[in-house]
Amino acid sequence: MKKTHKFKYLPDKSFRQFIKGLVGSHRVYGPVEKDGHPAFGQISAPDDLVLSERPTHLSAKEFLFPQREVLLRFNMRSATHIPVIEAERQVLIGLHPCDIKGLSLMDRVFAGGVADPNYLARREHTIVIGADCMPDEYCFCQSLGNSEANEGFDLFLHRVSKGFLVRTGTEKGGELLLKHAEVREPSEKELKDLEERKKKRDSSFRAKIEASPAELPSIYARSDESAVWEKIGAICTGCGSCNNVCPTCYCFDVKDEVRPNLVEGERVRTWDGCTLEDFAKVAGGHNFRKTRAERLRHRFNRKFRYLSSTFDSLFCVGCGRCSRACLVKINIVDVTNELIHQSNGR
Repeated sequence: MKKTHKFKYLPDKSFRQFIKGLVGSHRVYGPVEKDGHPAFGQISAPDDLVLSERPTHLSAKEFLFPQREVLLRFNMRSATHIPVIEAERQVLIGLHPCDIKGLSLMDRVFAGGVADPNYLARREHTIVIGADCMPDEYCFCQSLGNSEANEGFDLFLHRVSKGFLVRTGTEKGGELLLKHAEVREPSEKELKDLEERKKKRDSSFRAKIEASPAELPSIYARSDESAVWEKIGAICTGCGSCNNVCPTCYCFDVKDEVRPNLVEGERVRTWDGCTLEDFAKVAGGHNFRKTRAERLRHRFNRKFRYLSSTFDSLFCVGCGRCSRACLVKINIVDVTNELIHQSNGR
């Protein structure tokens, strides 16, 4: 009997054909080169796609949860409204394991409680194709157990010599692969290449949290009075970059925008962020998180403590984007390790 593997080998030439097939049937978004850096953008041809080993500055969250979207259109004269749910067939390709984990958390948020029809409609029409990566100095997904993706994708690409080893995560992903590409069983050399690459990747992580993920909620619970918050609050600019680049921040604001005729309008949802000054401001101008130190403490606790019991998971995936984007170099790993040392009496 012929030996089969969980991987299929996809040569580079067939991979190009695969991308052409996807572009012909879906909107495809993946890493492209922008000003010398990888960023998610629309793919119109195979040469547009740059499967970067480096993290993108922004995650692919915006293609499921846009920065700005219309929720409904209304007419005040007729007292009517029409929900707006826009979802097209799309492929997100090149997501690293941390982003796949982030996407799974967003799925749970928007499906829980009162389910969000806009997000879920996009999610239903989305194919997720992951790709492996190499960590930079900010990546710490290994510390949180997110360095490998075992679920949450339709297909996953592992780079090897002259092609890819592909894992199939769903029946839908397998059907797309067979429809648009020619694959074969991998050779022993190709499997060995993958093993060597994994060893290199596992040994390349430089940023590490000095406690297990299970310990972090209780460590943060003991840190409310830590001097760390005033220290980083004193240098924080309150720009909100950390919120905007995070793959698991999902706070938003909703506003009604009325047209000049004062009859028609749209209800619009836009991203919001807990590090912004107006986020916790209520009627009368009262703000129950007045200082940047308080707002930073809240954000860090959202990632490592507050949501852990509700979703049985931390809401930080270890991508390091907030540290990369911070204008004053507040580093989420350094802050967490300082709190760990304080908790341990060091």
